[in-house]
Amino acid sequence: MTIFTAELKYFLRSPLIWLVAALFAFISAWSFLMAIELFITMQINYAGMSNPPTIAQGIIFPVIATVAKLSLLIVAIIAGLSFSRYSQNNAWSMVNAYCKNDFIFVWYKFLACFLICLLFIAPSLFAVFVLSILAQISLSSVLLSSMGMLLLLMWMISLVLFLSSLSHNSGFAILLSLIVLVLLWSLSTGSLDASWGKNWLQTFSPQYHFHQFMSSSISFASVFYFVSGIVLFLFATKQRLAHKRMILS
Repeated sequence: MTIFTAELKYFLRSPLIWLVAALFAFISAWSFLMAIELFITMQINYAGMSNPPTIAQGIIFPVIATVAKLSLLIVAIIAGLSFSRYSQNNAWSMVNAYCKNDFIFVWYKFLACFLICLLFIAPSLFAVFVLSILAQISLSSVLLSSMGMLLLLMWMISLVLFLSSLSHNSGFAILLSLIVLVLLWSLSTGSLDASWGKNWLQTFSPQYHFHQFMSSSISFASVFYFVSGIVLFLFATKQRLAHKRMILS
């Protein structure tokens, strides 16, 4: 059994994951239906506007933004358990003997966490794609926002994997990951360090770069932010794992 399959079996057999998945599905479905109802209700007010909101702006983007906020908790739980649970189960020695390639080990962990998290957001992404097809609107904006959602998800997973590798307690790892993600997310809503009418501190927030994908063009700066962050955090996790092996050897 590889690390990848072992990780998948661990999460798919966990009652906590399925409980969170059920709660996530309920909230996502409720948000989707509420967005549709609100958009239909506001059609009378939109009729008098010269440039009324489109279905993408009134339904699709808010739904994807809601899923992104909910994924903070999902990533904190799943990726937070990835390494931290080994300390409680005294499994670090087994891991040290099982695999000598640190990069492959971290990469399998990352892929497993990504696939599990993808199970949570896939129904919402599928729903907005179906709505786009039924409403006969351009799929480019939906594809671009979905791309931003996936990049955000991978960025958060790589960050939380590193935080999990630093922790010796699963509960603390989840709490620490959630606090860090929420703090980074909230940077884009603050007014600190504002100059020339722009809050430059918000450029460090994943929320700011995620919202750059809610447009008709690709923000290459935001793509670089996510990709470079993923590479950096995975490399830091690899170095942490190598340090752990050195201590155990």
